[in-house]
Amino acid sequence: MDILATLLKLVLAIALGGLIGLEREASQKPAGFRTNILVCVGSTMMMTLAVLLVQSKGGSPDTLVRMAAGVITGMGFLGAGTILQARGTIAGLTTASTLWLVAGLGLVIGAGYYVPALIFTALTITTLLLFGKIEASYLHKSQFHYHIKAKARPYLLSSLRKLALHHGVRLERLAMKQEGASYLLTFAFSASEEKEQEFNQGLLELADIEELKID
Repeated sequence: MDILATLLKLVLAIALGGLIGLEREASQKPAGFRTNILVCVGSTMMMTLAVLLVQSKGGSPDTLVRMAAGVITGMGFLGAGTILQARGTIAGLTTASTLWLVAGLGLVIGAGYYVPALIFTALTITTLLLFGKIEASYLHKSQFHYHIKAKARPYLLSSLRKLALHHGVRLERLAMKQEGASYLLTFAFSASEEKEQEFNQGLLELADIEELKID
């Protein structure tokens, strides 16, 4: 029974952590699908181990509290890494907070509270999706549409995605086609004017721009 219960917890951790990770991956964030799964599974394993020790070895219930505190403290280091990766911009704060929440989700699953874990996951995804749209629409952000003609070179598209990731912007309607020795790229994103200027500076350093039009 202990083995089946443990397997159920791990499967649920993979599923719920993966759902949150999919949203992060779709938003092109540093900590995406696999990272969120690993964090959720890891914290679930830790709490499950603590529960088994208390049940089978007669350990103190304080073990559960200490284990939870250790996991949450450890997540601070991983979360700090995601913020430092995007230093100079506000990108990374939501990702770090999400990792912290996913670690908490794993603790809830490991403790055997499955229904609260499902509710917690639904609220987290709703917050990321719904309030992300509200933030993009109403909180001092503008929509920028790019039309670029650049000299063809290898890995231009992947380099552009990495640039967007670094500056914390999500490229929308990204398309590219070749015209002779050049690439024609079109995309859009929502951001503040300050972040848009930072992105433009990186873009000019990234590729040999022949034509650039921003609407």
